[in-house]
Amino acid sequence: MLVMWCLVATLSTAQQPVSLQIASGGKSDYAIVLPQNASPSQQRAAEELQRFLQQITDARLPIVTDEPGSLSQVRRAIALGDNRLLRESGVQVDWRALGDEGFSIIPKPPHLFIAGSAKRGTLYGVYSFLEDDLGCRWYSSKVSVIPRKRTLTVKIAPRTEIPAFEYREPYFTDAWDKDWAVRNRVNGTFPRLDESTGGKVSYGPFVHTFYALVPPQQYAKEHPEYYSLVNGKRDTERGQLCLTNPDVLRIATETVKRWIREMPHATIFSVSQNDWTNPCECEGCRRVVEEEGSQSGPVLRFVNALAEEIEKEYPDKLIDTLAYWYTEDPPKYVRPRRNVRVRLAPIGACFAHPFGTCEQNMTQFRNLQAWARITDQLYIWHYTTNFAHYLMPFPNFDELEKSLAIYRDNGVKGVFYQGNYSPGGGGEFNELRAWVLAKLMWNPDRDFWALVDDFLRGYYGKAAPHIRRYIDLMHQPVREGKTEDRDRRAHVHIFDPPSMPYLRPDLLEQAQKIFDSAERAVRDDPDVLARVQHARLWVEYTQLAQRLGKWQVVGEQYTAGQDPETLRLRDIVLEKIRRFGITNVEEWNPVQKFIDRVTATDKQSYPVVTLQNSVLRVDIVPALGGRIVRILPANSKRNILTDAGATPEAPADGGYEEYATSTYRSAGWRDAFSVQASSPTQVLLKAQLPDGLEILRTVSLMGDSAQVVIESTYRNSGTSTLKVSPRAHPEFAYPEGARYTWRSVSGAKGEQTLIEPGDRTLAGTELPDGEVTIEARGLPKVQVSFPREQVERVYLNWDPRFSRANVELFLPERELKPGESVTLRWSLQVR
Repeated sequence: MLVMWCLVATLSTAQQPVSLQIASGGKSDYAIVLPQNASPSQQRAAEELQRFLQQITDARLPIVTDEPGSLSQVRRAIALGDNRLLRESGVQVDWRALGDEGFSIIPKPPHLFIAGSAKRGTLYGVYSFLEDDLGCRWYSSKVSVIPRKRTLTVKIAPRTEIPAFEYREPYFTDAWDKDWAVRNRVNGTFPRLDESTGGKVSYGPFVHTFYALVPPQQYAKEHPEYYSLVNGKRDTERGQLCLTNPDVLRIATETVKRWIREMPHATIFSVSQNDWTNPCECEGCRRVVEEEGSQSGPVLRFVNALAEEIEKEYPDKLIDTLAYWYTEDPPKYVRPRRNVRVRLAPIGACFAHPFGTCEQNMTQFRNLQAWARITDQLYIWHYTTNFAHYLMPFPNFDELEKSLAIYRDNGVKGVFYQGNYSPGGGGEFNELRAWVLAKLMWNPDRDFWALVDDFLRGYYGKAAPHIRRYIDLMHQPVREGKTEDRDRRAHVHIFDPPSMPYLRPDLLEQAQKIFDSAERAVRDDPDVLARVQHARLWVEYTQLAQRLGKWQVVGEQYTAGQDPETLRLRDIVLEKIRRFGITNVEEWNPVQKFIDRVTATDKQSYPVVTLQNSVLRVDIVPALGGRIVRILPANSKRNILTDAGATPEAPADGGYEEYATSTYRSAGWRDAFSVQASSPTQVLLKAQLPDGLEILRTVSLMGDSAQVVIESTYRNSGTSTLKVSPRAHPEFAYPEGARYTWRSVSGAKGEQTLIEPGDRTLAGTELPDGEVTIEARGLPKVQVSFPREQVERVYLNWDPRFSRANVELFLPERELKPGESVTLRWSLQVR
């Protein structure tokens, strides 16, 4: 099919374009000619051509059939399908090569022929003529652009087009609209296409059908052996099928036959694993896995056997299965039958970069190539949104630009691109992605960015240049940072949280300024302004999501989501969610759950103790392990410590925490401390642990300097010996490019630059000589000081993706008898 498309495209470009004047001054002497036996889709083609030509020129072309009496009255014709006028004109068409969906557009003055099948080919040819030759655009179900030219002359060269893929489905809510789908030549199962549009590639049950094939509620009680054996037990709730059990094959086959009888218009039926793991571990299934080297082995053997039985009665039906999650690796020996379609779903890939160009999608790329070597009937289930945050930027345009060509070049025959399919839609660039994908699914060689700009001009009007700047801005983190020996680009996955590095707060602030300009550009056009305001929601939602998970000091409380800026963003986001009819901000839950969460009035908070002098402010939360949550230099709003984010440990996360032993987050890290004494520059805290360990911690601001001293005394107040090895754990908020420096006890200089996540232990002769400094351009320098004779090792741990750089201090392990104590003292100086 690909070879034929390339061949005819090349041949057509060699012929000179022909000028045809379709209308002059709002009048036309052209007629639309249909075959006498025109199909419903060809009848629609004629009516759509008539409708849009009238909108363009004001001329209403008559629709006539090709019977001799009607043709004798026609001087100039736009002739559709295989009709008498085409044959009498001597125009040659390779109908077999065109298939069900291809078409040829052939000017032969004074006539224009749009030749295609009675199924969908003629209809698609008409839409191609309207779009590619006359300039019509159907960007979404609500936004279209139809040019106005009362005098219409078109230059057109002969061309033939055949789609690159037999199955094309951009899976977005708006793309299900019947008119949008057919006009943009997609043929998937979810659009509301019908006989008038030439039907579609219709699935029976669509996916994850194992329990529908052999329902546990019907068989599990008497036949648990039909279901997967997992850890020695048959799992009938979140398992799979036992694929080597012949009764399972028999029952599943009968179920598919019943589906075919009940859904005669469906062309393909899914026989696919449930949407979780737990494949069968029985002896028979294990043996197949060992033979085939993959869990896809038993699945494909089972599907092939079922497909063979189906073919005997229903040779025109196809069987579909998945290569997904635990079955993504192809088998060694078994090959899909001709009536089997394997849908490869690369769920774990990075979707920021084209496959094969990024370490985090190389496995998926190799799987694609491996499957392509064993079948030429491969389908793809691709992902193109963040399913945990539909409204959050998902910078995948560079990957979308290349992916369909990569799939086409690897022999893929069908593509399903899953986006936001919630009833209310409204996700980030849903309509743009659906429209551009529809064009590339037909022809992957089209210019991606030209299509994006086309959409932006038509959808956002005068704001288009600003929206394009926004797109480029949000793609910066996934584009920048790759060299020959290192790839430091940000990566994008389909369940990313708002804290990911590609959603940097500084970029979101820049995006807000871009949207200020975008809104000003269209302030006099209410409809377009609403679209721009909707697009701005994606930035506002992300900023809100970041702040909701960010614990902050508000007044004298440590809380999340209650500061004025968060409340302002919350009100904007909720108003837009209601105004634009958004029903889901994530895949699994209705939007009301999100609304309830952000409007809850019973949010937990913790009292804060504040120390302050003229140069520094230190905020401490005694109830969370005596945690220092914020250190602010005077006249600065930037915390030099990390903030608690949306982690399972929050709010006992980030900042400075301390442990009674060297084990990460051991005793003391979130135990409640009480305030024993305090002044504006010093506080004494106490915690009594159940095992008898007492912790006394003093945090002091030294006079009017920028030095903070932390001194913790661990005393055994119990009756049994205790082992302690105190560990200081400060997390400093320093980004990529920051640098640690120190001088070791041996006199050697040490240095470590933060480029990629990593760690380094300094001990023995590498132990710093009582001081480690961390600094970055534009930020204060922090000097960590400690008594070198007491500290056993220093542990540097950093992750520039999250602007985190630790300087951790370990004391040697000691046994404390009742009444004995050990003290950890260190300080930091902000310069």
